[in-house]
Amino acid sequence: MDWINRRSFLTHSLTFAAGVSLVGCSRADEIPPAREKPSDTQGKVAGMKPLIVYYSWSGNTRALARHLASATGGTLFELAPKTPYPSAYHACTEQAKKDIASGFRPALESLPDLSAVDTVLVGSPNWWGTVAPPVSTFLENAALKGKKVALFVTHGGGGLQRCEQDFRKQCKGEPLGRALAVSGSRAARASDEAQRWLKTLELIQ
Repeated sequence: MDWINRRSFLTHSLTFAAGVSLVGCSRADEIPPAREKPSDTQGKVAGMKPLIVYYSWSGNTRALARHLASATGGTLFELAPKTPYPSAYHACTEQAKKDIASGFRPALESLPDLSAVDTVLVGSPNWWGTVAPPVSTFLENAALKGKKVALFVTHGGGGLQRCEQDFRKQCKGEPLGRALAVSGSRAARASDEAQRWLKTLELIQ
């Protein structure tokens, strides 16, 4: 009898865990991947290594940024708002909706030094069809003039929507190629997509 009860408990536990996983996958940029270190450069880097600047609320955009750093040997820089967005999903989406509607640009803890780079890869989750406000703050305030700049985005099913269009309006640098869009639920496994994109930008061979 005890064995039957234990077996029933394990079965229900596994079913519940699977249900939670499926619900999480339906939400944009919500599931944090494992925080592994980038591996050694996978492709032959063409020219100067890029700086990879990104904002990630949950970890999915961070995971994609790490694939790009791994493939190019580039340096990562995570944008951090001085006032972080709420950690609860619905509270965050409501705050983001208000900020985007009003054109609010959150203050950042710091901006990266761009003096020694010529190419910047900028990463953002797709929030309400556009780039996240911390990324807009960076694009409008960083010293990007004369830099080649490309966008990569994680999303919950909406693809790029206005992200690339708004990125080009806000960016003071020189847009490089087309943007990369990867589903947030796949970001941690998107190494091949990241490398294919980098090849189209001629950043790796």
